[in-house]
Amino acid sequence: MALCTALLSGGASAQITEPGLPMPLPSTPDALWEGAIGMIATYRPEYQGATERIVKFKPVVFLRYDRFTVSSGGSSFGTKRAGDIGRGLSLSVHESDRVRVSLGLRYDGGRDEAESGALAGLGDIPPTLRARLGAAWRLKGPWRLGASWSIDMFGRGGGSYGELSAGWEQSILPRTVLTLGGNLSVAGDRYMQTYYGVSEAQAANTAYPVYEPAAGLREVTFSAGLRHQLSQEWTLVTGLGLSRLLGPAAASPLTISPSGWGINAGAVWRF
Repeated sequence: MALCTALLSGGASAQITEPGLPMPLPSTPDALWEGAIGMIATYRPEYQGATERIVKFKPVVFLRYDRFTVSSGGSSFGTKRAGDIGRGLSLSVHESDRVRVSLGLRYDGGRDEAESGALAGLGDIPPTLRARLGAAWRLKGPWRLGASWSIDMFGRGGGSYGELSAGWEQSILPRTVLTLGGNLSVAGDRYMQTYYGVSEAQAANTAYPVYEPAAGLREVTFSAGLRHQLSQEWTLVTGLGLSRLLGPAAASPLTISPSGWGINAGAVWRF
């Protein structure tokens, strides 16, 4: 559920995205360790393309040691050191004032047909582990650009997908940051078939016709968020995400509504 990833930070249809890119706090270059924990509530569609909506509460955790990061919540934390945060385990293989290149591993929970009545009879999409190559560019001023490519390491139907992103952030009050972001994603035919296709066996179990989508554009998302620093330790976050499925994903019989939206809010404690 990429919309959640536009609310909670960049990902596949089984995820949702967070609002914007992190605004670094005062630099602490000598501190190797950094961490945060929090809770985020999200109101979003049952799955990307659904019309029914659900509320989800998700704990978020972030740990950084030198060039290694572990995160379940993307870029909502407001980290003490510059650098964009990807979900999962990440290693920064190159860092400069403007460019960061990273390698990562991320758990992909797949999809449970019980998530929605519209998915009944399609079967579950099994969880897997994804490998990710990402790059981020910090332009002059408040702008950021990013690109990434992700593959299913275990061949469980996740296939591959890529993303191009742009972000803007600006302090609007002494302790409040406004973030804006946009994301365009593409996916391979294996990913498209798994999440948006209907096989002959699935068609026999449901009222859906057989559908075999090709590789192509998947989705475009836009997000806006506010991050307010209550203290050096506590931060409040809130965001709005808008999405539109494209190409083969929009044409899928599983897509009831190609447009979607979601909101989130939560609190994070840094240490």
